[in-house]
Amino acid sequence: MRNKILFFLSIASFLISLVLPVHFIFDKPDEYLGYVYLGVGWYTFPYLDFFCWLGNFTLLVSWIFYKKKFSLYTAYLTAVLMSFYGINHLFELDILMVKEYHLPLFGYWLWFLSSIFQIIYLYKRNHIK
Repeated sequence: MRNKILFFLSIASFLISLVLPVHFIFDKPDEYLGYVYLGVGWYTFPYLDFFCWLGNFTLLVSWIFYKKKFSLYTAYLTAVLMSFYGINHLFELDILMVKEYHLPLFGYWLWFLSSIFQIIYLYKRNHIK
């Protein structure tokens, strides 16, 4: 059980990110909650935003198949996909449909941290004995 603490932290941080606003905002935070972004992700299918959203799917795959070696690669892919959103926001690249550059990221960091926890867990499980 102790060895799986990072695995459970990954799941917990993802779930917490769903009920937190993605951006730090006081006016109408309901519009910026993580589960809203998760649900709206399907609408951005033909755009680059969809690739960020695919991080949710690849993270789920790495959780389900955590005993398989390929789950580490899906976890790496998850971190790359999720990082697109943060990179776009930090450097204001305008490559995504998001335009809230004036709002600091909040729930995003927990969302991204869920992939980092999963990578560390899987790396330790597969490479450190």
